[in-house]
Amino acid sequence: MIRVLLIGTTFVSVVLFPWPLTVFLVFASSVFEPLIPLIVGIFADTLYYAPQVYAVPLYTLYGMILTGTVFFVRSRLRASTMRE
Repeated sequence: MIRVLLIGTTFVSVVLFPWPLTVFLVFASSVFEPLIPLIVGIFADTLYYAPQVYAVPLYTLYGMILTGTVFFVRSRLRASTMRE
């Protein structure tokens, strides 16, 4: 239940809250679900992307980078190379 509430709050924060809180919620929810940063990045670009300003959708790019980082850290934790 907490996972669903955290993920839902993350999507609501893209629209209602300032971006530092959204980034914090994305970090917190990526612990439970590693694809959330990418999905939230695509959602934010869908809402706020203006082709005249940027050549690439930046929120999606940031989400891809964070998703890759989360997968890398999770694989190291599962292999127990970071526990020691």
